[in-house]
Amino acid sequence: MLTSSVLVVFYLADGTTDAFYKKFTSPKQRSLIIGTSRAAQGIHPEVINLHMDVGVYNYAFSRVHTPYGEPYYDSVLRKLDTTSTNGVFILEVTPWTISDYTIAHSIVDESQSFLGTVGSVASCPNFSYLFYGFQDRYITILERRFFKQDPAEVFVHDDGWVEVSFTDEQQSAIVKREHSTLDSYTALVKTYQDVSEQRLAYLERLIMTLQSYGHVYLVRLPVADGMLRIETEYMPDFDRVITRLSETYKVPYINAMPERHVYGYTDGHHLDILSGKRFSEYLVNQIEALH
Repeated sequence: MLTSSVLVVFYLADGTTDAFYKKFTSPKQRSLIIGTSRAAQGIHPEVINLHMDVGVYNYAFSRVHTPYGEPYYDSVLRKLDTTSTNGVFILEVTPWTISDYTIAHSIVDESQSFLGTVGSVASCPNFSYLFYGFQDRYITILERRFFKQDPAEVFVHDDGWVEVSFTDEQQSAIVKREHSTLDSYTALVKTYQDVSEQRLAYLERLIMTLQSYGHVYLVRLPVADGMLRIETEYMPDFDRVITRLSETYKVPYINAMPERHVYGYTDGHHLDILSGKRFSEYLVNQIEALH
């Protein structure tokens, strides 16, 4: 049973609560951005919707929580407004979203995360998420909303875009953050095992399902050279795998990696805010050129 004080806190939950909660409080959507934190931070619905009348919503989360698989597939379908057939669906693809952990490192199961435990994806407030998906103490809902607690501020906008802002001191530490990220991904490679046929099958299934409701685009966001080198060494055939999917299902593959040097990154693989806006404009131009 909820106490009155906890209930008040729940009603105060918003875009500052964490990087995910707000996405489960918005209505069902006719157009979606799907993927990891790269897409969550790097693709701006506001920019796309300014140029295209599609009402796209950012329903991307993180590498850990939303690789392609049954939990994410089911969550996307629950978020989808199935009364519309003229949507736009931007599916971010990375080597990590179509890979599985090795048996020795199989400690992450997204079905046990909020994707698998939160049934409602369009309730406000979303008691299901706050009960089963929220990972912190409830007092942090108040702390994050009314007091600055974290050096890097995270805010989820009404359109699902995740804004991550840094202090001036942190902005000057980009090189240090990039080195740290590259070190962690170099170690991460050892916990993964190439392409997962099951994850690939769910990506294919998602493509086929969404084609009934609009246009589907496979998108690879740019990353810095060091991260690209790690991903290429880990999965050298990645682009070939995605190109084959693109040809099989007749959906465009927009690979922005060749343009990676014109963008800035906060840590080597997440676009900074300005670059995210520019990349979103690039994405609009690429999509419009296809029609």
